[in-house]
Amino acid sequence: MKLLDTIRLSFNTLTHRKLRSWLAILGIVVGVAAIISLISISLGLSDQINSRLNTLGANIITVSPGGQSSSRTGIGGVGIPGLGGGAGGQRPGGGTTNTGGTGKITFSEADTLRHLDGVEYLDARVSTRSTVGYKDKNASVEIVGTEADAFLSTVGVDVLHGRGLTEADQYSAVLGYSVANQTFNDLEMVNRQITIKGKTFKVVGILNTSGTSGFGSSDSSIYIPQKIAKNLFNQTTEVSSIVIAVSPDYDTDAVATSVEDTLMALHKVSSTAKDFTVQTAATMQAAISSVSETLTIFLGGIASISLLVGGIGVANTMFMSVLEQTKYIGLLKALGTKNRDILKLFLFEAGIIGFVGGSLGVALSFGVSYMLKSFSLPSVLSPELVIGGLAFSVIVGLVSGVVPARNAAALEPIDALRYE
Repeated sequence: MKLLDTIRLSFNTLTHRKLRSWLAILGIVVGVAAIISLISISLGLSDQINSRLNTLGANIITVSPGGQSSSRTGIGGVGIPGLGGGAGGQRPGGGTTNTGGTGKITFSEADTLRHLDGVEYLDARVSTRSTVGYKDKNASVEIVGTEADAFLSTVGVDVLHGRGLTEADQYSAVLGYSVANQTFNDLEMVNRQITIKGKTFKVVGILNTSGTSGFGSSDSSIYIPQKIAKNLFNQTTEVSSIVIAVSPDYDTDAVATSVEDTLMALHKVSSTAKDFTVQTAATMQAAISSVSETLTIFLGGIASISLLVGGIGVANTMFMSVLEQTKYIGLLKALGTKNRDILKLFLFEAGIIGFVGGSLGVALSFGVSYMLKSFSLPSVLSPELVIGGLAFSVIVGLVSGVVPARNAAALEPIDALRYE
């Protein structure tokens, strides 16, 4: 039997059983759409964070008090400047939330790090949460005391309106994009006044959006001069976090190692008992990639269950097709059709169901991705993911049709013609 004849007969069989065929296809559609959509979310989250790290730059080092398990923000124990704000785990009032050790980093230690080779800018930050008042509205916002000369080099985003902080600033503030746009619903706050802990601050700038939101993000923070923050929050000896910008002529990892060795010597701790965390964009990306891969496998595994159910539906359809066409199979065999042609005929049926279901599932996943993006949820549909989803659906269809096809090919012509 020629290949085109086999395909034509398979299509004819499916079109004569429209309802059952479409129900089997529907199971594949749901399974493929679920797999592609869930994995696309995982890929989207990973790309969003990695792009934010790339925007921040590969020359940034973050240092936080406490071990790897101490931080409440960021990846692996530190906040990410611009993405995580470098909050470093401070409670309102200045107390640390570190649980991985009792280590603290002082301003004098930060000054020691400032003089290491390769350190271009060092921002020793003081941060806490406080109530901020603007007009008739009050909101709890993360307040970050930052060094003016290092601020723009370490915050990770540009100024959208106004300017950054300068050494001459006293009670001045730069607002994250979300603070101005969402918390206070006013992007024209430059030169207006806000209150923090009863003190009046003049808004001198609003940062551009970092593309991320949530606790610790630069979008959700307010930056004030470090010297004012130290007195305002009664935190004059300990830093909340340190953000370092490495000079262009130096290797970031080498400088990070130097920072780590210096702090271990100052704290008199070994590499296995560090009470602080030092991370670079590269180490953060490695951690993110590991988490993303695990998440992708987990979500893909969950979604595969629905595709497995769809495969069972295909198998059921094919078994019923063999039973309904027993006499037809006997007639084909009586006319000289070979077993392998019968096998191919039913495998093509199963493969067509898988292909059509996969194609519709891919189309549905594009619609789901569009909806997710409209709700600000990241979703990335890569060509590899789409092609992989379609190929997987065809494979599921073929595998589901193997046993029914073999049963059809094994029928004896006389028994098949006598079947009632």
